[in-house]
Amino acid sequence: MYRPGLMTMNDQRIISRIYIILVAAILSVMATVPVEAVNPLTSTEHDPVLIGEQREIEIGKSTDQQIRQKYRVSADANLSQRINGIGQRLAANSARKIRYNFTVLDDEMVNAFAAPGGFIYITTGLLKRLKNDNEAAAILGHEIGHVVEKHSLKAIQRQMLAQFGLAIIGSLLGDGGLSQGLLLKASEMSASLLLLKNSRVNELQSDVQGVRIMRISGYDPRAMIDVQKMLLAQSGRNSSFAILSTHPPSQERIDMIRQAINDQNVGY
Repeated sequence: MYRPGLMTMNDQRIISRIYIILVAAILSVMATVPVEAVNPLTSTEHDPVLIGEQREIEIGKSTDQQIRQKYRVSADANLSQRINGIGQRLAANSARKIRYNFTVLDDEMVNAFAAPGGFIYITTGLLKRLKNDNEAAAILGHEIGHVVEKHSLKAIQRQMLAQFGLAIIGSLLGDGGLSQGLLLKASEMSASLLLLKNSRVNELQSDVQGVRIMRISGYDPRAMIDVQKMLLAQSGRNSSFAILSTHPPSQERIDMIRQAINDQNVGY
């Protein structure tokens, strides 16, 4: 007997199939929209997230293995402990309650980046140019913001759809883990995306998240402005800083950070 207001298992299956079809249609259209070759994150702002958290973490772990093969992890235990301490203090106030991992890469490249699943990296080349813990927290808080907003995850999802088509949708939505083949492909995409330019929207979103996290964690968010001013000054000198191409500084970002700092609702 049918009882209004109650959904049968068959009804739920039908609705799930309809949802998959609709999402697949949306993403297939998105995958055909031209994006900047150096910036696959530009148009992902409104993309639905299909990859579940456990799979995101699997991708992050696999990406971490690739990063550790490509770069040398710092052997300075005191430095690594300091950065992990700052990072974990910030992570405790992240809007996403996942396990974050902070790694110092012993490399003169001046950069920082975040892989899916809470894996965050900062180079010794960048750390040498930061004046204090507040500035280090500004960098790490921003990268946590990318994880909170799932920017790289959305980019991977779009790239997978573009490469494999609608056949990938069932795997992304299913209950099981990613196959080893798909996991490898996803982590390869993740590693290649880490060093590409972030979009304007993604950077602004991560800056606001960073201000919020820093304020709650007891760090001075004005340090984020100091870091941006330093990077903006470097950008006018044709600097070789990698972070200038992956996280382009701008007066707009400084203005947005200042606005977020002055907004007492951000972080409370």
